[in-house]
Amino acid sequence: MSRIVMAIGLVIVFIGWILYRLIIKKDLNKNLNNVYLGLFFIIIWAFFYFFIIEYF
Repeated sequence: MSRIVMAIGLVIVFIGWILYRLIIKKDLNKNLNNVYLGLFFIIIWAFFYFFIIEYF
């Protein structure tokens, strides 16, 4: 249970970082590689979580 809460917390922190870069710093376009890498990581992570919870 705590691992799922940590995962949700990290996703919230990532969304917060995106909003910070988008609204306050206004340099999200300079950090698109980080955004894509973070989204890719979250998608793979969710995929693994789905199969771990579904089959184990």
